[in-house]
Amino acid sequence: MAKVKYAIREFTPNQNQTGMSHSFYAQAVQDNTITNAEIAKKVENRGISRASEIKMILEEASKVILEEVMENNRVQLDTGEGVLVSIYAKVQGSISDADVAANAAKYNGASVATEEMLTPDMLTWSLGAQVGTKYSKQFALQKQAEKVAYRPTDEEEAEPTAPTGGNNGGNNGGGEDGMS
Repeated sequence: MAKVKYAIREFTPNQNQTGMSHSFYAQAVQDNTITNAEIAKKVENRGISRASEIKMILEEASKVILEEVMENNRVQLDTGEGVLVSIYAKVQGSISDADVAANAAKYNGASVATEEMLTPDMLTWSLGAQVGTKYSKQFALQKQAEKVAYRPTDEEEAEPTAPTGGNNGGNNGGGEDGMS
């Protein structure tokens, strides 16, 4: 059974985070980041081609994935037994009546938000990914949790962010395309 590490973090809201309460939450801890070269070597060890060729294929596949997403496509990586991960474009942006009222001059005195007011310059784009439900459930059943002490990484913010979700252990529902 695979050992998956987690740490317990404490969240204390600051004065600007009204409506939030003091809490503790779990955070997954990763030991390493596995590179294309390391994946290629592991695939080679299974008797499939040479690591250098596999690494080159992984690099080119990653470039193709990015190109396809840039062309407005969803990319699904399949194990041959089901979709492992789906990668897609995500967008966020909104405008409300309150936004319009706060900037009436920009909207010619309008008081109600309209679809036309939400312009491309107000959108934030990113990539999203969903893990296949089958593999997410399989992972959850086969892992063994191991609590470790929390140690911030260089990539983490100095100030902890508010925990998301409740104590439901994550999203158990499937998303679109059978993903969770």
